[in-house]
Amino acid sequence: MDIIKNTPTSQIAELEFVKAKFIQNYNVCNPGGMGDLIYARNLAHFKQALQGSSDLRATEPFSIYACLMTIAVNGYSVDPQDGEIYLIPRGGKMCLQKQAPAHIKRLQRTNQIKDAGNAILVYEGDEYEVSRGRVIKHVEKFKSDTIIAGYIIFTLPDGLERHITYRKSDWENWRQSSPQMNGTNWRFGETGQPRPGFLKTKIVAHACNEKCWASGRTPATVEIYTDVEVDDDGIDAPAYVKHNVAAGDIPPVTPHEVVNEEDFAASNNKKEAVGVTHDDDNF
Repeated sequence: MDIIKNTPTSQIAELEFVKAKFIQNYNVCNPGGMGDLIYARNLAHFKQALQGSSDLRATEPFSIYACLMTIAVNGYSVDPQDGEIYLIPRGGKMCLQKQAPAHIKRLQRTNQIKDAGNAILVYEGDEYEVSRGRVIKHVEKFKSDTIIAGYIIFTLPDGLERHITYRKSDWENWRQSSPQMNGTNWRFGETGQPRPGFLKTKIVAHACNEKCWASGRTPATVEIYTDVEVDDDGIDAPAYVKHNVAAGDIPPVTPHEVVNEEDFAASNNKKEAVGVTHDDDNF
């Protein structure tokens, strides 16, 4: 596509054929027929990101096009305050760094889940029971700041729940495969353990990509560029995100989660859950 190659990178998103392809891809893959509105909303944030980063403007032109098509297919929001994806330069190309909401959105878009709870961390000293992959009980006791486990509960379209749990050994394996394995997100302060908010994001990402889920299908008529999507490897948010999102708009990272017995009692009145535990060390 010579027209993309010969267009300034800051203007690629505004090309008429790029706009038309974006809207087409969005409408084919997402409900509501809101491609025009989604394009307009994302365009403003996309341009703002490029204006705020010379590194993004210097990326390979076709990678910018690929990112735009991928955003459309998956229904991602580029708005930093939505926290779904960040635009980052990597190896001379523009890539989409996926955050926790992006993984949840994929499962919702492919009708594999109705909803998902927050990732919950379990601390040493908590009352925590798991049976056949299902979290039976979790009561926070505030006895320690040492994280020993984590989990997330998904609500499936038929009302069943799927619990996915992880242990400390799991995220240690994740850390070993990260290019930032000794960074501050993996080794937070004097604790030597992952930053709580970062670990929650990793739990969501891994849980949403477990083998229990279908990979998802997209129509043959849309353009798919999986090589531009990357997960959060412990790299800080891009400068344009920090610049454009006020501190008051960023949800606080709380060191402890409280899940009381009443919450679990209500949950256990639902249909029998489908339990899944993480057992693939290579994931």
